[in-house]
Amino acid sequence: MAYQNEYLPNYTYDDYKIWEGDWELLYGVPYAMAPAPTITHQEINSKIMYQLMSLLNDCKNYKALPEVNWKILLFASITLLN
Repeated sequence: MAYQNEYLPNYTYDDYKIWEGDWELLYGVPYAMAPAPTITHQEINSKIMYQLMSLLNDCKNYKALPEVNWKILLFASITLLN
């Protein structure tokens, strides 16, 4: 059900700056953000995804697809050479 603009809040960036917690502000409407999954959660998710993809590899009617909201963490040490 769509809401008319008159019923939606209309917050500004100044309002957003003083909020606590993780929020996203889209066209004046606030959205609470969920915390990012832990590394352990992502490892388990990857193992399940691999199993599903392996089982459905030859199936033409179904596909195992990963989530589309990915965060990539880079763990690297960088050495600068002179």
